[in-house]
Amino acid sequence: MKDMHGGPWGPQLYLLSSDSYEDLKHLQDMLTLMAHITYNEDNAENGEAIMTIGRAELYFIFEAINAKLDEVLSRLGEENWLGGHGQMWQ
Repeated sequence: MKDMHGGPWGPQLYLLSSDSYEDLKHLQDMLTLMAHITYNEDNAENGEAIMTIGRAELYFIFEAINAKLDEVLSRLGEENWLGGHGQMWQ
């Protein structure tokens, strides 16, 4: 059985600040927008339509999402006094 942070009774609860929550909602909105862009009504009518995007553009999109997630997770760790790998600061 996988060891759960917080002891044998289950995982510890973490607090999420309103700033972190808003950042996560923004990331969700970005991903939803990307999904709608890649499959909109025009594409649905033309099931075989191809959308092209450069590798560099795709790289920067994913890097932007990754950087924002890293920022939110770091803030979450600081707000909840977490060290590396989900361990509580001693």
